[in-house]
Amino acid sequence: MKLRKNVVFLLVGMSGGLLLLLLSGVAAQEPRKYTPENWTESVGFAPDLTLGQYESGEVIGKNNLEKAKDLVPETIAILINKYGLTLPTREYKSVYPSTGYIDATNKYARKATILDIGGKYREKGLKGFVAGLPFPQPRSGLEVAWNYHYSYQGDDADNHYGVYWISAKRGVERWEEWKWLYIFNGLHRTDVDPKPAIPDFQKKEIQYASFTYAMKPYDKKGLTALYYRVEKPLDMEGWLYIPAMRRVLRASFGTRGDAWNNTDMLYEDVRGYMGYPEWMNWKIIEKRTMLAVMHAGIEVKPNNFEEVFDSKNPPHWNPVVKWEPRPVYVLEVTPKFPDYPYSRMVMYYDAEMFYIHFKEIYDKKGDLWKLLINGYNDSPQLGEMPPAIGFSVIVDLQAEHASAFPWYGQKVNVGFDPSFFSLSNLRKIGR
Repeated sequence: MKLRKNVVFLLVGMSGGLLLLLLSGVAAQEPRKYTPENWTESVGFAPDLTLGQYESGEVIGKNNLEKAKDLVPETIAILINKYGLTLPTREYKSVYPSTGYIDATNKYARKATILDIGGKYREKGLKGFVAGLPFPQPRSGLEVAWNYHYSYQGDDADNHYGVYWISAKRGVERWEEWKWLYIFNGLHRTDVDPKPAIPDFQKKEIQYASFTYAMKPYDKKGLTALYYRVEKPLDMEGWLYIPAMRRVLRASFGTRGDAWNNTDMLYEDVRGYMGYPEWMNWKIIEKRTMLAVMHAGIEVKPNNFEEVFDSKNPPHWNPVVKWEPRPVYVLEVTPKFPDYPYSRMVMYYDAEMFYIHFKEIYDKKGDLWKLLINGYNDSPQLGEMPPAIGFSVIVDLQAEHASAFPWYGQKVNVGFDPSFFSLSNLRKIGR
């Protein structure tokens, strides 16, 4: 450890005991370095593995739910008791982001400042953020929300997934196949050069650029959307190519309360929450250990719907995946918008990666309306890539209907050229 010269001069003539005391004080003031080995306890907390009366590998269901009652949210218990969901368990396994993201956290953590914007939702609520995890050991619900907003997803990705509309009584009603290409971090980059920002995106404050396009069925093939989101908390805007018309239309995407593609999911429900932290009020309810899906144990491959979901048995939407004890921040979230369709939400954030495991959604009357479950799979290479997306399912408990999203494939940190996300390519992809 290096000491400044003036400190060294003060140490001359001191006794060994006093010298040791002073050196200990100087060392204690040094900031802790985040590493893959200490990531869990340094940025969040570890799960309590003493909870639960089951053995790892045991399947939790309606008949033995009592063994895991302290680890299962009441809404998941509804799916177990009413709809026959079972939870095949596995041991806890820690996860951490890339070395680039960890290095950025070491360099920039807690240098960002949360701004007091009150009930406003169109003003930026954070300044000074560069990259990495903004707030290790979050002290408020808003800090958890910002950690999620800038959680480690990789800087860009090429995704391939399915969409299924499911009735509890009738089973699968219809399905589609989609691709989703995006630059997740136009700014605040940690893995792919240029870092920490793409110069052209930085000039326009563009944080995110995306293509989504339908691959199947035939009558929808080629429907393509190009959209951007900026740092300021505004609705996304972009363009839509409609093959039947052979036209490009300017459109708004993710307008508050709009459903995505006529599913049970709003635009803001994608990934758990695709809105801005400024749009909501955030309150930590508790920190606890819960069973959730971080290492699903499923094979991410095309047309794997029947391997991920129990589609042959009612209610036809239950995921067939592994569940493990996870450390979770539980937040109550209420909208600032008076016309928002949800009165409140309860979101469950992983304390290692700050991903959303569950989202409970309440209607305007305050009654439970929907439940969203996100599941992740092993990272292709821990320390270089994030955990792979496994599936999402959102269940409308009032209508007994669900929308399920099995993931067919994902490539992360592919190094997209920013110029790829252009109107000219919108037409090419759509055609």
